[in-house]
Amino acid sequence: MSKKLAGILVILCIIGILIVAGIRFAVPAETPSPAGPEVTPAPETPTPAIETPAPDDNITEAEAKTIAAAALPEIIRTETAKVRLEHIQDGQGERRLFDVSDSSVTRQAQVWVDARTGEVTGFAIHVPNLAGRPINPVITMAEACVIAEELLADRGETADLAAVVGKYYSPYTNERTGETVAGFYAVKSPRIVRNIPCARDGCWVDVDSVTGEVRRYDRFRDLDAARCKGDTEPAITAEEAEAGAAAYLRETYGELAGLTFRSATLVWAENLVPATDEVPLAWQIPFDDDYYRSLDSPRTDIAFVDARNGTVLSCNYRRDTA
Repeated sequence: MSKKLAGILVILCIIGILIVAGIRFAVPAETPSPAGPEVTPAPETPTPAIETPAPDDNITEAEAKTIAAAALPEIIRTETAKVRLEHIQDGQGERRLFDVSDSSVTRQAQVWVDARTGEVTGFAIHVPNLAGRPINPVITMAEACVIAEELLADRGETADLAAVVGKYYSPYTNERTGETVAGFYAVKSPRIVRNIPCARDGCWVDVDSVTGEVRRYDRFRDLDAARCKGDTEPAITAEEAEAGAAAYLRETYGELAGLTFRSATLVWAENLVPATDEVPLAWQIPFDDDYYRSLDSPRTDIAFVDARNGTVLSCNYRRDTA
């Protein structure tokens, strides 16, 4: 009986071994999925803070504040300045400028910083309280031109610029009381391309006619000089250009009593064409008449006449209707 039991146990053991072996053979070894290559997990790294890149590699607002504060440290402070990004689209193309503003006890200021290059393209200083200012200027236009020249030299802006010339004087008028007091002189230093000044490109400076302080500075150097093509010798004379402008004014506005043309200047009229067009060579001719000279603040307008074919490119006359 014991031998029979022992034999049964041996048979059961053999069957168990075969069952286990069969299961092992039935299940294949684990292999990579044929759907794709084997993936090795990357080591864990900290997630970086996401920063939105500025368009066209612009400088940051914080950098714009620092640049503006360096330009006008007596008014602009990085900790209090406000900043906004301006998108400008005009005949000279598209530009992005940071407008940084701040104020002190007596003055307000704005500084414009090129968002791509970080260059200061202009600033303005506003004096809200005009009380106590004299009616007439204290300094002369010639003195204002010297002040402007010194500013441009300090800023390293003299390369490719013509000599500073006085453009006009403008008084201040208190909008609330209507009182008119001494204002500012506007002077310009045009940019020179192929020995011809530009109508727009260059630097404008406003000088306070009482204190001599620079109240505004604007820098324009947007013109691609390659657009200034062709002969720089005019095909028509300044006198012929004046005659063409006079005929245009008579046809458009009628007879203008005392119409007078001032000194004509040969310029690149890049202010009159889109940013991709060839720039015309033109005679720039300031003019006025009896009406313009009778105003409390006498003014002039400007005619532009193509120096190669005599076409009047621009010639506007403004008579107040009030």
